[in-house]
Amino acid sequence: MPKSVLGLSETAFRKAIWVVSFAIPLVVVVLLQLPRVDIGVDTTFIPRFNALLNTSVTVLLTVGYFLIRRGQREAHRKVMLSAFVLSVLFLVSYVVYHLTHEEVRFGGTGWVKALYLFILITHIGLSVFIVPLALFTLYPALLGRYANHRRLARWTLPLWLYVSVTGVLVYLFLSPYYPT
Repeated sequence: MPKSVLGLSETAFRKAIWVVSFAIPLVVVVLLQLPRVDIGVDTTFIPRFNALLNTSVTVLLTVGYFLIRRGQREAHRKVMLSAFVLSVLFLVSYVVYHLTHEEVRFGGTGWVKALYLFILITHIGLSVFIVPLALFTLYPALLGRYANHRRLARWTLPLWLYVSVTGVLVYLFLSPYYPT
């Protein structure tokens, strides 16, 4: 009998991953086009919070890598699931912030602006791909298919690390321009 995750068959789970992977960037783009809303709560702390989330994800991914290299599979599983949960929390808080605040533009010039734009563009581009990669890497691990998980994790880990580190860098570049 085929294994299932969250009560879904393998086929249904794979379809759900693709739907989520396409829906998230689409929803984010649409939401960012909507007029800003006042939710009655001060959300100016969110960029710092998101930088903390990205920093935490970076640390967890690194720790998770070393745990699995040392054969500590259960600790690795807990740490990596924590990184995944924090990444989901980041996405939710990112959307909340951008629904409540206008886009913040980088005010630097010259080579610093070129560096910022390179980091921003690669961060955004890879963040779109990290969603399906992370989900398709998590999926075989949940089923106990560790060879498949390991094969995907070799690609997912460095890309996910890049996205989390560059998320912090984008915050550092923009931090002087956020409203207080």
